[in-house]
Amino acid sequence: MDSLFSGFLLFLAAITALLTYMIIPRIPVIVLTSGAAIALAAGVWWHWSHFAVDYRMSTWQEQLRSYASWVLVFVVILLSYAFYIFGWSSSSLQGYAAQAGQAIRSAGRTVSSRVTNVSTRNSNIFASSDSDLPEPIGREESTPSLNVSSLNRTANRNAANFLA
Repeated sequence: MDSLFSGFLLFLAAITALLTYMIIPRIPVIVLTSGAAIALAAGVWWHWSHFAVDYRMSTWQEQLRSYASWVLVFVVILLSYAFYIFGWSSSSLQGYAAQAGQAIRSAGRTVSSRVTNVSTRNSNIFASSDSDLPEPIGREESTPSLNVSSLNRTANRNAANFLA
């Protein structure tokens, strides 16, 4: 048995297919994004205007409202106690913090002493005469020398052949 509703659904599916496969791919992305944002804003506004009374009259959130101040006081007390425990009492975390501080201080001393030694050595080298410096060690080239003039001639010849 065929009804009018199934024909209407078939027509609606055909229109959706035409929009999806023929028209929408040709629309720029910025237009699609703007249209989607406007449709979302309109949908939220429509939903809120129709169901605002239901949101205002919901009951389970109203019951929590009377306990909000007590929950806030409890959270402040817990945070204060945690600050006291981790800040002033002797816990293993304080030992870890002391070890980390000592490691940072010793690393800083080591780096600063090495920098001082290197800068003192370099200033002594530049202050001394040339006779105090060691003789430079002869170094052989590890790469063969490159003949640049032959490369230029080859490049010019290739460019002339390309343009011809």
